[in-house]
Amino acid sequence: MLLRAKLAAAALLLLAMGASSAASSAAPAPADPDQEMGLEELLRQPLKEVPRDVEVSTASRFTQSAAQAPSTTYVITANEIARFGFRNISDILRALPGLYTTSDGFFSYVGARGLGRPGDLNTRLLFLIDGMRVNENVYDAALLGGDFFLDAELIERVEFTPGPGSALYGNNAFLGVVNVMSKRADKLGGAELRASRDSLGLQQARISLGHRSEAGWEGWLAASEARQDHIALPYETPPEAVNAQRELLWTNSKRLFGSFNAGDWAFRAGYSEAKLGAPSYRAESMPAQFDQAYILSDNSFVALNHERSLGPDWDLFASVSAKRSNYRDRFPSVDPQSGQQRLFGTTSRGRWSNWDLRLSTRRWADHRLMAGLELQNDAEMRILTGLEGEPALQEFFGDNRRVGIFVQDEWQIADKQQLILGLRRDSSKVADPSINPRLAWVWSGVSDATLRLMYGSAFRAPNLNEFALNSSWEVALPKPERVRTLEAAWDQALTPQLQYRVSVFASRLLDLIELNQVDLPVYENSRPLRNYGSELELERRWDQGARLRMGLSLQRSRDEQGAGLSNSPAALFKLFYSQPIWGDTLQLSWQSFAMSQRQTAAQSLPGYWLNNVNLLWRPRLDVDLSLGFYNLGNTRVIDRPRVDQSASQQPGRSVQLALSWRFGS
Repeated sequence: MLLRAKLAAAALLLLAMGASSAASSAAPAPADPDQEMGLEELLRQPLKEVPRDVEVSTASRFTQSAAQAPSTTYVITANEIARFGFRNISDILRALPGLYTTSDGFFSYVGARGLGRPGDLNTRLLFLIDGMRVNENVYDAALLGGDFFLDAELIERVEFTPGPGSALYGNNAFLGVVNVMSKRADKLGGAELRASRDSLGLQQARISLGHRSEAGWEGWLAASEARQDHIALPYETPPEAVNAQRELLWTNSKRLFGSFNAGDWAFRAGYSEAKLGAPSYRAESMPAQFDQAYILSDNSFVALNHERSLGPDWDLFASVSAKRSNYRDRFPSVDPQSGQQRLFGTTSRGRWSNWDLRLSTRRWADHRLMAGLELQNDAEMRILTGLEGEPALQEFFGDNRRVGIFVQDEWQIADKQQLILGLRRDSSKVADPSINPRLAWVWSGVSDATLRLMYGSAFRAPNLNEFALNSSWEVALPKPERVRTLEAAWDQALTPQLQYRVSVFASRLLDLIELNQVDLPVYENSRPLRNYGSELELERRWDQGARLRMGLSLQRSRDEQGAGLSNSPAALFKLFYSQPIWGDTLQLSWQSFAMSQRQTAAQSLPGYWLNNVNLLWRPRLDVDLSLGFYNLGNTRVIDRPRVDQSASQQPGRSVQLALSWRFGS
């Protein structure tokens, strides 16, 4: 399947290149060079060369050139989000090398480098918003569905640094770090309205207001809502029961996000709410009858950052944030004695704060030193199960405080060589201290090329959810899981318009925490695993504005007995091509995604190949109109994102029309 996908992609790519050449000869005449172009018009002009000096911050926790960063960092920009019609954070993550996503209709799941086990709650990737940790404290989950804090159109860029990151970030930075950066007021000045609707019935609306003051402060506020009143059933069901169940399957989500910057201070606040309605079979009903069940998640945060220079060679960064997460699922049941319907389910509540202090200096020649202290204080961690309105049948509490201390030195050992040394110690109330080193050598001895050799380790401690499940079966809590990785990466610009990247990695995973799917449904540590892989990416640009990016990710994961992992694709292939049809005014983009076959404990999941096409029309600087075709071939995609559910079919072909209108900027 994957081979056929590659061949077809290659054939279409050749056609696209031919179209690009044809378009170049038929392109409109260039604008009068004497005509002055506005700032926004300049920013929208397509780059004719592959940028080499892109600035990134995730790899080292400060801004630097991607070519000099100690780890490979992949970037998706706001222009790419608009051009390819990415609808949400899940679409964006799927576009990044080595990542793959799925959904159960409410929660979105992401796997990295072959690790995306059914039931995993995104605990092995650390997610940041503007550098702030957003994994919650009960499940350690990253919320990437309707309860993610940012709409895709409010994102300025997304950075993904793969590989162990605990030497800088501590817990959860197991397979990598994803940093989602919001736009500033220069991109959201004035007012903006956006509305969209797709052929599956999903409706979305957003309004944002932004202002940049001559006094030096700026801010913006955005509110959005999405709803889908009827969702196609993702599983097989008797024809006579389809309508009754579909009426009870719906979703609704809301978001509110604000940003304010003044001098050295930055303030962020966000709120998200997602609700899913689902049919619940009424026991012993003939013919089958269904009642309304629902799942609700609401989350919020406030964060304050301060960054200042303490002198010509010293910089200070300090931040504090407070966060809250609530989850509830409710399923109807009938009391056998009274015959009344009651709601049974699980409630989880979390409240926590994060404190971050970093000091960096260039006081000593050829060295950039950074030291940091991080604290997470868990004010509330609770899971309750039982009937609504009555005392809980089961209740689990957590009491934890995490402290991390780290130091890093970027040492310029020669004109074209850097050595990066890092070490971090993490401690908590519930796990033994963990020490994680980092070592990287960066060499740029060849023009327009960079070689990186990297070693790092990472850990993830068990969370309250894993403790609660094991305690209910009177089974001991599993040990923290660990990973050690060696990686080599090479990137080179062969010409100003052609660049490639290649990396190879080898990881050893110890005590991986997994859910037992054979005996008792408890969490336990797996046998040691080996994970090998490589990632190849090629990027090409043309003078007329066309651009191509394609990548292939390969991996193999095996335990000591040669057994593979569940839901672990051996190969991912991704292709992104965009072609101006009429300058920046009208652009056509094509996205292709192929995944190889996967195995789970219950069944084999076939490989698939998806294609999306997006048409972006910008008749004026203040108006964007996009028409997106998703899963163009109506490919049947079967996934099993959860252990406790049967395999489900992902959405088929859909069409989305979206309109954005800006005014007063």
